[in-house]
Amino acid sequence: MSKFVQIQTELRDLALVKQALSDLQIGFQENARYLHTYSGRASTVPLLVQEPRVSFGLREGKDGAYEIIGDDMQMAQIRTMMGAVQQRYAYHKVLAETAKAGFDLVEESVGKDNVIRLTVRRWG
Repeated sequence: MSKFVQIQTELRDLALVKQALSDLQIGFQENARYLHTYSGRASTVPLLVQEPRVSFGLREGKDGAYEIIGDDMQMAQIRTMMGAVQQRYAYHKVLAETAKAGFDLVEESVGKDNVIRLTVRRWG
């Protein structure tokens, strides 16, 4: 039987989450209603991710980080998708923070292992 689940994340910046989803061409709606079919739980969430085989919401938790709400039967797909989202989120976070500190992106590469390597430099 399907169950409603909540999973804590470390994602704190909704704009970066949206940018990561857009990079990955993952469909989402803002301020949409998430409905867990089996339990009947419904709530309005800041982001509702809807793809053909998976649907889940992101809502702000008590500590300011976003949590995933969804169906436990879709957890494998959600975890796979969120791995890619977290990587793109971190990419944009690093670029934003390094730019704030006065660094410019000099080089970017993606290895065979899908690890993104960034080289930044500050000209003084």
